Amino acid sequence: SSFCQRAGGSQFWQSIIQLLLLLRIGTSIAVGMGSTTLFWFDRWAGESPFAARFPDLFAVTVDPRVSVETALIDLGRLAFRRPFGPPETIAWHELLDTVALHEPHLAHPHDLLSWSLEPSGIFSTKSLYRAIAPTPAHEPLVAVWAVRLPLKIRIFLW
Repeated sequence: SSFCQRAGGSQFWQSIIQLLLLLRIGTSIAVGMGSTTLFWFDRWAGESPFAARFPDLFAVTVDPRVSVETALIDLGRLAFRRPFGPPETIAWHELLDTVALHEPHLAHPHDLLSWSLEPSGIFSTKSLYRAIAPTPAHEPLVAVWAVRLPLKIRIFLW
């Protein structure tokens, strides 16, 4: 789904595309060959994606949708729109140090996706909801939902 067509399609398809950003919150990827993992957007080397860790570099990249496989085979494929200034040069060296620790695993050709918000590694809507709405309801609202009332009245009170 990382490399799928983003433009066009039905309203249903456009809704799914919008949800991909939410799903990236809790996904982590064990890179095999890296052909299905996005270099900049997926969390494959650390706690956050490279787009968030290296915003100065990401802002000047030519192809933000490059795969990990392509980037690891040839770092020259990470093209940028302009030469680096001092902050970008520091970020580039840090990125190279991070990438140097990862090589494609030929023994495991497929990238393995897991859900980092659950100990089991399996997706749950409850864990995603907790991640995007981490604050509990205010105390008065909790009391309203604890009262035994018909659903119509609860919704009206809410």
